[in-house]
Amino acid sequence: MNQQYDETSPVAIGLPVYNGERYLEDTLRSVLNQTFDNFDLFIADNASTDRTEEICRDYAGRDSRIQYIRNSVNLGASKNYTVCFEPARSRYFRWQNADDPIEPSLIERCFEVLEADPEVVLAYGKTHIIDENGGFMEAYDDNLDLSSESASIRFKDCIQHLGLQNVIYGLIRRDALAHTALLGNFLAADINLVVELSLYGKFKEVPVHLFNRRMHPEASSWKRDDSERQKDFWDPAKRKLVMQTWRSIKEYYKAVWRAPISLEDKRVLSMFLLKRAYWNKDPMKNELMEVIKYGLIKRP
Repeated sequence: MNQQYDETSPVAIGLPVYNGERYLEDTLRSVLNQTFDNFDLFIADNASTDRTEEICRDYAGRDSRIQYIRNSVNLGASKNYTVCFEPARSRYFRWQNADDPIEPSLIERCFEVLEADPEVVLAYGKTHIIDENGGFMEAYDDNLDLSSESASIRFKDCIQHLGLQNVIYGLIRRDALAHTALLGNFLAADINLVVELSLYGKFKEVPVHLFNRRMHPEASSWKRDDSERQKDFWDPAKRKLVMQTWRSIKEYYKAVWRAPISLEDKRVLSMFLLKRAYWNKDPMKNELMEVIKYGLIKRP
């Protein structure tokens, strides 16, 4: 299927938000003041109850690049990320957190990389971790410059080196992204998505600071070990958030067999994932026992 692009705006940005009033204006200013200004911005508001709607409508009324979408109910993070991706028809796409301001040249520098090398599917810059007031905390090395010609090597390098999830906020080829499962409705689905993207091409780091990851108590990444907090973020209904390790492995298998890669790469990665399942046998066993004990497998 040939992708029909909107050539008038080569870049689209999707901004999913829920009750983001504290940092939203600061983030919007950082996006709208980019040195590369030929983009569309799709804001998906997940039924916020604070001033988020007011702020979004105000900015949309003043800048024609912004389209504001408001969900009638909170769909959860994964579905809302998809809501702001679906209307995008540009060659390149990026997601933008409502609390993570970006440097002025992020889009321009990443755009140049993708335009220069068709084998690169994702371009990203260096990350600074900032505190709730915007103060510098540390420089973070994402270590995901994946330059191998082999899809299986890129996949394994990505899954083994991926730490704090920042590169998903780089710039991505939309046609590749559209062939993935996007963000599934399970915990840490963003990790699965980035690893799946490595099957479609190389990742290239722009060696300058372009992205800021804000750490604050309201952020989803503030307490990664708080399972209830994470479930509330990904799916407030929490009906399907069981057997998460099983689900992640299953989705990796589906990604490998869906991707346009060689049969040899599929074989190599199937064996790799089988070993990964063995390495995770203890949490997988615990999840299965939990389901059996509490009878959590039920149809909605």
